[in-house]
Amino acid sequence: MNGIFKVSRREFLKLCPSASAGLVLGFSLLADAKRVSASQNEPFSPNAFLSIGADGTITIWSPKSEMGQGVRTALPMMVAEELDADWSKVAVQQADLGAKYGDQITGGSFSIRGSWEPLRNAGAAARSMLIAAAAAKWGVEASTCRTEGSVVFNAAGKRLNYSELASAASRLPVPKVVAVKDAKDFRILGKPTPRKDTPPKVDGSAVYGMDVRVPGMLYGAIAHCPVLGGEVKSFDASKAKAIKGVRDVIEIKRTELVHQFSYEASGKGHSNYTRSGIAVVADSTWAAIQGRKALAVTWDEGSNGAVNSAGLRENLAKLADTPGTVIRNDGDAAKALDQAAKKVTAEYEVPFLAHATMEPVNCTAHVTDKGCEIWAPTQIPNAAAVSIAKALNLPNESVKVHVTFLGGGFGRRLMQDYALEAALVSKSVGAPVKLVWTREEDIQQDYYRPASLHRFQAGLDAKGLPVAWTHRAVSPSISIFLEGTAIEPRAASEVNGPDFPAGFVPNFRLEFVAAPSPVALGYWRSVENSSNIFVVQSFLDEIATASGTDPVELRLRMLGEPRKIGEFNTGRLKRVIELAASKADWGKPVPRRSGRGIAAFFGYASYVAQIAEVSVTDDGDVRVNRVVCAIDCGIAVNPDTVRAQMEGGIVFGLTAALKGEITLDRGRVQQSNFNNYRMLRLSEMPKVEVHIVPSMEPVGGTGEPGVPPIAPAVANAIFAATGKRIRRLPIRADELKA
Repeated sequence: MNGIFKVSRREFLKLCPSASAGLVLGFSLLADAKRVSASQNEPFSPNAFLSIGADGTITIWSPKSEMGQGVRTALPMMVAEELDADWSKVAVQQADLGAKYGDQITGGSFSIRGSWEPLRNAGAAARSMLIAAAAAKWGVEASTCRTEGSVVFNAAGKRLNYSELASAASRLPVPKVVAVKDAKDFRILGKPTPRKDTPPKVDGSAVYGMDVRVPGMLYGAIAHCPVLGGEVKSFDASKAKAIKGVRDVIEIKRTELVHQFSYEASGKGHSNYTRSGIAVVADSTWAAIQGRKALAVTWDEGSNGAVNSAGLRENLAKLADTPGTVIRNDGDAAKALDQAAKKVTAEYEVPFLAHATMEPVNCTAHVTDKGCEIWAPTQIPNAAAVSIAKALNLPNESVKVHVTFLGGGFGRRLMQDYALEAALVSKSVGAPVKLVWTREEDIQQDYYRPASLHRFQAGLDAKGLPVAWTHRAVSPSISIFLEGTAIEPRAASEVNGPDFPAGFVPNFRLEFVAAPSPVALGYWRSVENSSNIFVVQSFLDEIATASGTDPVELRLRMLGEPRKIGEFNTGRLKRVIELAASKADWGKPVPRRSGRGIAAFFGYASYVAQIAEVSVTDDGDVRVNRVVCAIDCGIAVNPDTVRAQMEGGIVFGLTAALKGEITLDRGRVQQSNFNNYRMLRLSEMPKVEVHIVPSMEPVGGTGEPGVPPIAPAVANAIFAATGKRIRRLPIRADELKA
């Protein structure tokens, strides 16, 4: 099968012999992977992760999707470090879908964490074989040799380049056990390193999905039902076909997708389908879009034609009055609340959000009698291949996926609906087709971050510390949307994020109520943490105010002495809080209607604290002037990328906090483009300072941890500036007027 399987991420590497022209090394996450041979006349195949050419060029294939987060540099850095390669001679290639690469999903801030052990082992094994080949040629012990800069040296000062050893090394047995470097000996890892994908992005040679060109390719645009879950009732394509360049008009039926992570059919009652629509195929994207505009379609709106945001909000509020599934229950929260010296209550709301990637979703597909080949900006090539194979009744191995650069992902490209649509259109017209959604389709037909409502109660003791805490969250469930209605109630929860203050309040109760919703749901950058950390960290500030305690001091007091609670290290969270507070001049005076706010987060094996400094005009306009971010992500593979990821996460989360909201009227998403689903402008960007805690801890994620703290940090700063609480996002100027 071409890359579709379930594997352990910790499976050891395997190496493959190669042609005499050089050494090709690859590892597989498959326990039963076969060693791959190549004849002398065959070029190197992307079936391996590492190749060394006769000219000394080292090519490393990246198995993860590059969507701006820097994996095409960070992952090869791991291999090159253990290989002791000359980094200037390392070339990086994107791996297509293939079983030898393991599960190629890119998400959950797991690319580096999941690849840390196997990729380093791959480089170390290659280095070991090169040393063994050199030692044999010199007739010395391998232990007397060392490597540096793609060269093997011996004690007598002799040297052999890797290119000179590649052929001999490829014929040696694969080492069963290899030693990797101690972090103190790193030459590449941990050093600020320019990204390998910057030059092609600057000179225009980088190939995104939108850049793909295939011989004989046609272009497609699609119109989906504007009403949630609606379908095509009838259509008249005559005016569309009259547009110059339009070749065909095709109805796309609602088609089932496989589950994103199991690659199997979803359960009973799931909503994991493509949408009903009409595709227009033409000689150019322009002609296809003009044909789409000329379509005359009668839609069957179904039962959702009356759905609106006000009704959905009202339903969340009603459900918040009902008991939910108990996620955690420590002590007796009700009794402790009754006996508390002081009580604090609050209710928070967050809206649906779209991903709004800069590159709208698109895919090029070519279906023939031999199978299907796609070129896609996807975070999950495995699931795209299986969904296409299932829908077209093809063997899984006959679907080939070429992964392009992604113009943003943020979780949207974990859904593979657009890839399946492209394949269905290609099959219908018998030609390769590039299907491109318009910006309007992209925003109005997204898989949205769920809206949610949260109710809190806290009881404080005489010292101002919380001794009781209840949190009831109400939200549509992504898991129910994707997996079906038969899943266990706890599995439907959207409150996996609020680990703190659980375990730090003796009487703690957390409940979740799953709300029915017709809105398509999906994973949004940092998933449930984007909502949960906003409400939890905001409520912590309310407790600090009620107890007369400084917000930083309250967090530090609650965390207590440094210790580990499961995977959570309180000392590491305290350290980033203290570092951020120090660098942000916490406690120093600020001008009128200005303030600082703090929020902190543990997740994806990383610890982040952010302090926002804001000013609010008398008219209620909020300006975020400065953000100080401290992160402990363990070993920082590439500090430049860590900083960029924190900055990107702050921009992403800040945009949502200040502007982001998807609303519905008559079953239709009201936002359509960047004029009414607005992004943060360059002129609105605050000064961002990122401080990385030096650490030898295991690597943590950086793609998502920067997002959750920024909204509560800004909201808490607004309270410090105005005395007004932000309990509903996005932040509204009319609520903050002096």
